[in-house]
Amino acid sequence: MWYTKKLNIFSHVLTLSRNQPHSMIIFLDLPDVHVEEVDVAEEIILTLRTISPTASCPSCGTQSSHIQSRYRRTLHDLPSGGRPIRLIMHVRRFFCKKNTCAQKIFVERLPTLCHPHAQRTKQLQEALCQLGLRGGGQAGADVGSELGISGSRDTILRLVRQLPPPVRSEPHVIGLDDWAWKRRLRYGTLICDLELGLPIDLLADRSVETVSTWLKEHPSIDTISRDGSSEYASAIKKGAPQARQVSDRWHLVKNLAACVSVQLTQSLTELRRTEAAATANVEQVEQPSGEPQSHPRTRSERHAQQARQAERSVRYEQMTSLQNQRMKSAEIAAVVGMAERTVRDWLRRGDVPYSGPRKPRPSLLDPYKAYLLERWHQGCRNGAQLERELRAKGYKGSQKAIYRSLAALELFVSSPSRRSSVLTSEESERQLNPLLALSASQATWLFFRKEDELKAEEQETLQQLRQASTSLETTYQLAKAFLHMVRELTGEQLDEWLEAVQASHLEAFESFVTGVQQDKDAVLAGLTLPWSNGPLEGNVNRLKLIKRSMYGRAELDLLKPRVLHRSKQNQERKDKSKNKNKQEQQVGRLKKAKRMKSSTTSQHTTICISKVA
Repeated sequence: MWYTKKLNIFSHVLTLSRNQPHSMIIFLDLPDVHVEEVDVAEEIILTLRTISPTASCPSCGTQSSHIQSRYRRTLHDLPSGGRPIRLIMHVRRFFCKKNTCAQKIFVERLPTLCHPHAQRTKQLQEALCQLGLRGGGQAGADVGSELGISGSRDTILRLVRQLPPPVRSEPHVIGLDDWAWKRRLRYGTLICDLELGLPIDLLADRSVETVSTWLKEHPSIDTISRDGSSEYASAIKKGAPQARQVSDRWHLVKNLAACVSVQLTQSLTELRRTEAAATANVEQVEQPSGEPQSHPRTRSERHAQQARQAERSVRYEQMTSLQNQRMKSAEIAAVVGMAERTVRDWLRRGDVPYSGPRKPRPSLLDPYKAYLLERWHQGCRNGAQLERELRAKGYKGSQKAIYRSLAALELFVSSPSRRSSVLTSEESERQLNPLLALSASQATWLFFRKEDELKAEEQETLQQLRQASTSLETTYQLAKAFLHMVRELTGEQLDEWLEAVQASHLEAFESFVTGVQQDKDAVLAGLTLPWSNGPLEGNVNRLKLIKRSMYGRAELDLLKPRVLHRSKQNQERKDKSKNKNKQEQQVGRLKKAKRMKSSTTSQHTTICISKVA
C-alpha cells in the first residue's frame, strides 16, 4: 500500500498493512518535504521530495528559485519497530542569483534533518554519539547492533571527536588535581567547578605553563582548591594572582597521618625493645626445661639469626657512613646492593630492623585476650565457659583459636611441669600485651577516629596506647586538635596548634609543620572555607574508569569529550541537589553543627586516610 502524506511527529502516523498489518512509522514533521513512497520489508524505505519554491545560498544567503538539476541522496535514520529506516531524498541544485558570489551552483539544505554531506540523520548521529560517550567505540557499536542502529566503531569514535564542547557559564570556584596517563611517568590535570561538582576541562599535562595559560583564559575565578603540589601553587600565582588558594583538607589529614604513623612506629618500637629486654632477662633467670617451647629455636637457627643480624648491622653502618658523605638514597642503594626503598626505610628508622621471628598475624581473638587473661587469673579454666563469655562479648572467631590461647596460658603461666619457674601476673600480661601485636597503621586508625565511634575494646586499647608513653599522649592530643579544626572548620586555631607542636619537641611533626608554615595562607583557607578537592577525587575515579575501559588507547581528543559529557538526567540531578543544599543552608545558617554534619567530606577523608596510613 502506498501513501503520499506530510507527517507530523506528534499527531500523524503512517499505518501500513503490507506483509504485517498494524505496523506504524513515526517520522519528523519536516517543512516543505513530502513523502512519495513507503516500502516496508526487512527494511523500511521512505522516498521523500522537497517542494520548497526557493532555497538560500549557503555562501551569500541569497534566495534563488532557478533550479539547475536534481539528484538523489540516501540517508539512514533510527529504526522503527525493530526495522532500519532508509530515506531516499530527491533534492535540487540551484543557481545563485548574485553575480559576485563565488558559489555559482548550490544544493538546498535540510538543516532540521541532516548535516551537509552526511549519510545519517541528526537523530541517528545523536544516538550513535551517545552510545560512544557512554560505552566507547566497540561497546557502543555492539549495543547499537542489538538495538538495530547501524554504525561501526570508527564511525562512533569520529562522531565523539566531532562533538562540540559543552557550553557552561564562567566558573568562580574550581579545583585542580592531577591524574596519571602512565603512573610515575606522565600526568594530566583535571579541572572541576566545585559549585556544580562537574568537570569543566581536561589538560594534557600538569606543567606550570599549561595550567597558568588556562587560568589566564578564565579571569572570573576567585577561589582555587588544590593539593600540596608546588607546581599548581606556582601556576595559580602566575595565571590567577587574584584567586585565593585553598589547601585540600584530605591531603592535610594524609600528611598529618604520615607524621603520626612515624611517631607511633618509633614509640611502638621502643615498647617492643623494652618488652624484649625484659623477656630476655626472664629467660636468663629461668632454668632450662626439657619440654619443648611453643616456638622452639635450635642452636643453628640462633646462629643463623645472629649472623643475619650482624650482616644487617654492617650494612646499616655502611649506609650511615655514605649518608654522612651526602650521598642520595639511590646512590647508597647501588653501593650496598639493596633496594632504594629499603635504604630509605632503614635510614628513617634510625636503627637496624630486628631480624627475629615474624610477629604473629592479627586474629579475631586479639581484642579479647586481655579479658581472657583476666578470667584466667580469676581461676576460670573451663574452655566452654570462656567461649560462651567471649561469644556474648561479640567474638566471632573459631573455637580452635580460643583453646590455642588457653594452651599458651597453661604453658607459660601456670604449668610448673612445662616451665621451671612460674611467671608472675605482670610477666603474663607482658606475654599477652595487646600493644605488642598492634601495627602503626592500626594505631593510627585508632588515633584518627572519633571516640564515640570506637568499640569498647578499641577504646581500651587506645587508652593503653596513650598511657604507654607521654609522647604518644601528646601525639594523640595534637592529632585530635587538628582533626577538630578539619571537621569544624575552625582555622583560627591554627597558630595556637602550631605553637603547641613546637612546644612538644616531637621530631616526627617537624616536616608537617614546615609544610604548613610555607603554605600557611592556603592551609588556613582550607581549614576555614567549605571548599575541598572531594568532588575532584570522584571525577578522577570516573576518569580512570573511562580510560581503562578504552584499554589505554584513548588520546586527549577522545578522552576529553567522554569525561566532560553529562547527560540531561545527570544535570537535572545535580541542579536538584544544589538547590536542596542551598535551602538547607538558608534554613540552618545558624546551626553550624548541622551544616558540618551534611558535609561528610572531612570525616570520610579521615577514615580513608587512616586506613591508608
